[in-house]
Amino acid sequence: MLNKFKKAKQQDDTPLRRREAVSADGKRSSVEDLSERYTFRRNRTLTGSSSARIISSNELNAELRSPRAHVHHLTRLRRHLFAYFLLAIMLTFGLYTLLAQLVATEAIQVRTVPMLPANQAEAYKTSIEKYYTARPVERLRFMLKQNDLLHHVQSSHPEVKSLIVEQGSHLGEAAVTITSRKPIARWSINTDNQYVDGEGIVFSHSYFGDPGLQIIDNSGARADEGRLVASNRFLGFIGRVISGCSASGLSVATVTIPAGTTRQIAVTLKGTTTQYKLSVDRSAGQQVEDMTKVSRYFAANSLAPDYADLRITGKAYYK
Repeated sequence: MLNKFKKAKQQDDTPLRRREAVSADGKRSSVEDLSERYTFRRNRTLTGSSSARIISSNELNAELRSPRAHVHHLTRLRRHLFAYFLLAIMLTFGLYTLLAQLVATEAIQVRTVPMLPANQAEAYKTSIEKYYTARPVERLRFMLKQNDLLHHVQSSHPEVKSLIVEQGSHLGEAAVTITSRKPIARWSINTDNQYVDGEGIVFSHSYFGDPGLQIIDNSGARADEGRLVASNRFLGFIGRVISGCSASGLSVATVTIPAGTTRQIAVTLKGTTTQYKLSVDRSAGQQVEDMTKVSRYFAANSLAPDYADLRITGKAYYK
């Protein structure tokens, strides 16, 4: 019994490194077994560092990395840098687009006018700036409502027929191209001129000079009452009559305001002496249609009356 105890004690006193070298069956491990246990095996990835202070499970975040972990780290860093670079380019492009769309100053240009007078250009700029002040969001050109801007400008400058706002030659500049109205007749009182175009719009500033057709005023109204005679409705009616005659193939020679009235006009066609009396209270288009039929009747029957009254619907009197 004592011998068995001594024998077991002797086995327990065996150093650990020597016990590991002995297999389960009591045999000491051979050199081949030890080589198989402690050698690196194929197709296994080794992580870690040459420093014993670095934990292998946190290898990718360690200061010292294996070559493979270092490659992964550089790849991930490259992707992050590329994403930041792409984001910076997109932000820069977006900022440039906003600045290109922003209207800070205006360059005014009127079609058919090589050099716009400085005072007239400043007047247009002032009107446009008032619009932008009331609607600051529309300084971005893609937010601009051009019809509203046109109506705003026309309220103070009726000679403007249309306008287009485009990108200017400089960043933050808008090129405003204005198309002006072309007058077809004018009416003068003292030193002032009033013009009217084919749409019946009355304005006081013309870039085309004075038209050949002038409204002859025989009404006898005094100068201080003349502005009532040349009201916008009155001149607009004359403009629609002249435009309608042109569309019907008739050429107007003169337009006269008869004596003692401010609501009628007398129109004379080129090549004839007949005066056609028209009323402001009746549609201009209907009276032009009646004038066309009556003038053809006169030409077909070789008639040249002094006047033809078309003021009553469906009837024409001539003498």
